Amino acid sequence: MTSTDSLLGYYERNACSPQWLEFNRGLALELSAGLPSEEIRALFKRIGSHMAQAMPLARCDSLQELQAEFNARWASIAWGFSSLREEEDFLEIIHACSPLAVAFGPASSEWISGFFEGAYQVWFAAQGIPSVLRVRAEEPAITSAASQIVLRLSRVHP
Repeated sequence: MTSTDSLLGYYERNACSPQWLEFNRGLALELSAGLPSEEIRALFKRIGSHMAQAMPLARCDSLQELQAEFNARWASIAWGFSSLREEEDFLEIIHACSPLAVAFGPASSEWISGFFEGAYQVWFAAQGIPSVLRVRAEEPAITSAASQIVLRLSRVHP
């Protein structure tokens, strides 16, 4: 076992409070049994939107400031951190160490990224981005490396 494996194992054991782990896993099973993945993802997107509205950002003048604002909000609730990388036709958002992947288990990987789509969309919209830009998770939405979720802010194509 490498030190990285040890660190990731520690993270996974501590990412979700033990008092909520089995509740969240049971909730995930019930959601998956009763609703299609697309509907659960839409639900989580709405939840992410509400959460971001409750944790507004200050106006930012640079990507560095915006990343710092994102990370201040995530740090305040121990929900990991994000990094931003500008490309020619999109902005990449990598969110790492969210407790959601651990809390809801492996069956949730198809839909928990909706939470981050909703949260980041609200925050970007509050910064004044054009309405043709949308936050979307890349596939696969969640990687194994510390539960990273890779998203893109890019133009919506009809």
